[in-house]
Amino acid sequence: MRTLVLGIGSPIKCDDAIGLRVLSELATMGLEGVDLEEACASGLDLIEVMMDYDRVIIVDAIIDSGHPPGTVMELGAEAFADTVHGSNPHEANIATTIELGKRLAPDRFPKEFRFVAIEASDVETVTDKMTPVMEAALPEAVKTVLRLIQA
Repeated sequence: MRTLVLGIGSPIKCDDAIGLRVLSELATMGLEGVDLEEACASGLDLIEVMMDYDRVIIVDAIIDSGHPPGTVMELGAEAFADTVHGSNPHEANIATTIELGKRLAPDRFPKEFRFVAIEASDVETVTDKMTPVMEAALPEAVKTVLRLIQA
């Protein structure tokens, strides 16, 4: 099974770096059969990145999930079903991107998507440092991704 772990975020927007930081940790582990890819934004460009994988695990900060900052959540694609929309394609969210990918290339697009979302407290401050609560959540986020890879 070909697996892609896609870390989404910005290295200079405080807690938004969590997806990239998880990938950095995973890169040191020599995971076989797993590709790691960074993206600074979700959008339609990710359709091609996800092509020809069986499974995609997306790691990203989430805001206002109703959970305290630092909470690591495992979500399926259905958690984002009500966020699919047809607005500006340059600003398409991940749910819209996945649905469009399924329609454009059903034979080549992944069938399985899992999300590891970590509740952020600050995605606005320009800094290459995450908040202490997000730093503390990093090991759990990595463990969650590893568990999903092994599933």
